[in-house]
Amino acid sequence: MRVNHERLQRRMASEQLDAVVSTTAENLTYLTGIDSVHLGMFPHSGRAFAVLSQDTRAGAVFVCGRCEVDQFLDADEPIREAIAYGPFYREMPEEVVLDPQDELLRDVSADTRFDDPLSALAQAIRSTCPAGGRVGIDEDGIPADFFEALAKELSGWQLVPAARHLRWVRQVKTPQELNRVAAAAAVAENAIQATLAIAEEGITERELVREFNRSVAAQGGFPKFTLIRIGANAVAGQRRPTSTPLRRGQAIWFDVGAVVAGYWCDIARVCTLGEPDARLTRLYDAVLAGEQHALDAARPGMTGHQLFDATVDSVRASGIPHYRRNHVGHGIGVEVYDPVLIRPGSDDELEAGTVVNIETPYYEFGFGCVHVEDPFVVGADGNRLLTTLSRDLIVLP
Repeated sequence: MRVNHERLQRRMASEQLDAVVSTTAENLTYLTGIDSVHLGMFPHSGRAFAVLSQDTRAGAVFVCGRCEVDQFLDADEPIREAIAYGPFYREMPEEVVLDPQDELLRDVSADTRFDDPLSALAQAIRSTCPAGGRVGIDEDGIPADFFEALAKELSGWQLVPAARHLRWVRQVKTPQELNRVAAAAAVAENAIQATLAIAEEGITERELVREFNRSVAAQGGFPKFTLIRIGANAVAGQRRPTSTPLRRGQAIWFDVGAVVAGYWCDIARVCTLGEPDARLTRLYDAVLAGEQHALDAARPGMTGHQLFDATVDSVRASGIPHYRRNHVGHGIGVEVYDPVLIRPGSDDELEAGTVVNIETPYYEFGFGCVHVEDPFVVGADGNRLLTTLSRDLIVLP
């Protein structure tokens, strides 16, 4: 299974939770494997939920609008029950013979008891904890008035915030999750290589971005941010791509992210068209040394700020003595910033199975950016990189 059930059950036991409820798209994906169309289209007002009892392996109750209730058939974790709310119509002619999945969908669609998400979710919680109990609600995906109204509807249950508990569970990845993070990273790496294959003098940032996005989509992924800048433009890396043409000797900076099968990738590389100048090489070597030091130094029990300090110190010692950063990495999984954060003051502790997306970018006006970023999994007996594309400065002929 993809969900870390042992860790989830342990947290629920320690917090005396009889059930947990996801409200965000990310936690719904984590608990069920369902990528909610509704939450994707309406991230502020959409409502879809998964409700799990302490016996988390028994399956979730999936609650969503009737239009998208068909998505319960795509779940890769057990679904104990699907509850739909609101109006939507799937007609059933008498002469049609249904296959088993369409029969399931017909039966769920025919249940018209619930007009709104509040009443449907309340029923899901009642069916999960019929005798009442303590229910952890992921408060990040619902407004305060929804939480309050749900508490009034369920007066015999104690509702408590639980977003931090689900984030804690997600910090340690299962083997299937590690495979998904690596597969997502491979899509980005392939797309970088496809983009570099068309790089030549005169090509523009817009054309490079278009090719990267095309490649990600062709591999079944969804581009989320495609930051590709030429030369000094990379100092303003978050801006839209321009018609700036590539010239020989210039660098191309990639900081790119996509979602594949519900899991994020976030990769950075730098290449040059022709031989780079000595300063670019020196600066890149320094940030690569910092990333490598983090890969070597990270261990279970280390805090985010300890790994931050070690990484920044390495970049400084390797050739950028004035190096400064707000962070040098983050967890990654169903969110691009999963626990942990590698930043000053972070007491987040690495654990065996934590995936760290380590990065050491350096931005400078008039120069651009040198940047390398990769995911690795922390292990009790050593760390494992989840990418395969060379981390050296890439030089195109």
